[in-house]
Amino acid sequence: ELRSILGCFLFTGDDVFKKIKVLSGGEKSRVALAKSLTTDSNFLILDEPTNHLDIQSVNILIQALQQYEGTFISVSHDRYFLDNVANKIWFIEEEKIKEYPGTYAEYEEWNSKRVIPTPKPIPVKPTTEEKKKPAEPAPANAQQQLKKLNDKLKRTEEEIAAFELSVKLVEAELAREEVYANQYKLDEANKRYLAEKALLDHAQKTWEELASEIMELEA
Repeated sequence: ELRSILGCFLFTGDDVFKKIKVLSGGEKSRVALAKSLTTDSNFLILDEPTNHLDIQSVNILIQALQQYEGTFISVSHDRYFLDNVANKIWFIEEEKIKEYPGTYAEYEEWNSKRVIPTPKPIPVKPTTEEKKKPAEPAPANAQQQLKKLNDKLKRTEEEIAAFELSVKLVEAELAREEVYANQYKLDEANKRYLAEKALLDHAQKTWEELASEIMELEA
């Protein structure tokens, strides 16, 4: 049974006897995922499980999770992965965790059509001293910093869109028989996939950091 599971994660032949210390980062990730899926636990928490995985390994993980009889929660930037394994989406809105019962693609379609509620400001009763003082405008340097951050956020969003398109193009290439049937072409396509995926992950992380800085300045 263990050999079968390792085979699902692309460990075949003498590979199954290798020591962990000689494995690459991607191979170690696959071993960790295989170990998680062989435990008796009926609940898994997966934090960015597709990091360091090529498209073959991602699809293998998807198949394994689709057959998993327990419950799992996954945090991931990989939309392809999420859309193939998630049947519930949790999202944060109005400082609350909310749930959407459906796939990630269905959630995106639903979210694009609805009106997102505007956060309500918390009323604060001014003191006597505050009533006498007129509201002071934000410092000029803070406004300049906010503008720079918003400009950078917009550029990052454009980069994310471009990287997402690149990832989809490589995924489409990997699905072609002339590619997956040719080991050399498959390896080259997998390298491009991992490179584009790394750029996408980095851009998404940058976007989160910028959004957090903007929220702090606007508070």
